[in-house]
Amino acid sequence: MAERLGRELGERGVTPFVDARDILPGQDLVLTINDALTQSDYFVLLWSRNTVGRRWVDLEWTAALARDLEDRRCFLFVVRLDDTPLPLILTMRRYLDAFGSWETVADELAGAWRRDQAVGLPVLPAPVGVDLGEGPTSVLYVRNRALSVAHTVAVPSSATGRELEKAVRTSLALPDQVTELGGKVGLTFHYQLRHRGQEIADQPLPALHITEGSMIDLEVELETWDSDGTVCRTTYRTNGYSGLPPEMIHKLVNSGIGHLRPRRG
Repeated sequence: MAERLGRELGERGVTPFVDARDILPGQDLVLTINDALTQSDYFVLLWSRNTVGRRWVDLEWTAALARDLEDRRCFLFVVRLDDTPLPLILTMRRYLDAFGSWETVADELAGAWRRDQAVGLPVLPAPVGVDLGEGPTSVLYVRNRALSVAHTVAVPSSATGRELEKAVRTSLALPDQVTELGGKVGLTFHYQLRHRGQEIADQPLPALHITEGSMIDLEVELETWDSDGTVCRTTYRTNGYSGLPPEMIHKLVNSGIGHLRPRRG
């Protein structure tokens, strides 16, 4: 199965490493797999009843998950070969099914990787997994230019603009408000989603031409306040705020949306 997927990806310009094929006689198994995990751009877990409980499979995918979390980007991808339940820690991730066509799986993987690279910003998985239930889904890119990052967020393909907003707020763990000094000062966050420069209306996403791989811009407005009331309201950027002391604003922003920033090497 892995070699079949490797061939399909190779036909799409991807250079895959398949351990059963690419580890040569006499090579150190552990070091070779470690090098592959370190040097690869992505890792694909093929999951089925035959992989459950296999020590080397568990070792590889848990190491890949650790890199995914450490790098805070989409590194681990899951392809199911049958309906065997995924490990609990992977159940909220979007996965592909290879029940029908390997060509479709390879197309989707290669397409997702090309889109990631075309974004021009670090692309991270959403911090919070959301149960999407049954039915087709679309993975969108939610970008904030001030944070210099985009996140992948999965939504039902038939979702409306309002449902998209709810999914983004949940998936990105966006707070309404954060406070300091026992609640005497704080920030209230206001969010707006745009597609191609236009505010997203509460209509079905296909009617808004929002489909798989679409780029959604997340705009964040900060309303600073203290015990006397609102001090200032402005669009989030990296500096230049008025109202509260800059150090306090930085602390509040970091408390509220700092988890969205890409990890700095």
